[in-house]
Amino acid sequence: MKNIKQLILFALIGTLYFAPVASGQTQADDTRFSSRIAISPYAQAVPNDSYTFIGVSHPSLDTALTQIGVVVEAIGMTTTVNNAAGRAAIFTVDAGETHRIFIVNQSNATINSSNASFTDSRTHLIPTIDSAQFGAVRVTSISERPSLAAGSRDVTVGSIPKFDNLAQLSIWGIVFIENSGTGFAMEFIGDMQDSTIGGVLPNGVGSDATDPQNSTTFSRPARGLN
Repeated sequence: MKNIKQLILFALIGTLYFAPVASGQTQADDTRFSSRIAISPYAQAVPNDSYTFIGVSHPSLDTALTQIGVVVEAIGMTTTVNNAAGRAAIFTVDAGETHRIFIVNQSNATINSSNASFTDSRTHLIPTIDSAQFGAVRVTSISERPSLAAGSRDVTVGSIPKFDNLAQLSIWGIVFIENSGTGFAMEFIGDMQDSTIGGVLPNGVGSDATDPQNSTTFSRPARGLN
């Protein structure tokens, strides 16, 4: 019974304490570590014409911590508060949640902070000035754990290693043309849809690795996940 209670306590600590969230952060970290960044190469917000919508979903993978903090930035576009904090939406996405982000001109008649449909905790607006804006989108994880050395990039919850990098999230979006009700999809490079478990290593690095007759291979641990 004592061991069971200890496992439950450790699981709670691992889930709540070790999962960095977005509380208090005002802008994205200056990082180039690939597992902390996802990008989409094009976005736009044009008054009376178009806006950019992005969805960030936590599909509750077995490999994921239950809370993952992210920063979504409009890059190369002039926002109403035109600094690093003003161009960013910062939030924590919990397991099973989807957050909505709109990059939209500030005078949009529908998508604004006065419309209750766009003021809930899972909806985030990045308003641009009222001129045609064209740029890109960058998503950065709050957690710095993915940049640590191998073996330190996960938290063991119970007996399962859990990660909080962007490969645990599904990020999707559209540049939407309002008048025609059409648009084109955005692809995000670096989220779970680009992750892979490929690659092999010799079993028993060292003596076995030098003896082809006594060596087997296995999937490289956490490749594509950290």
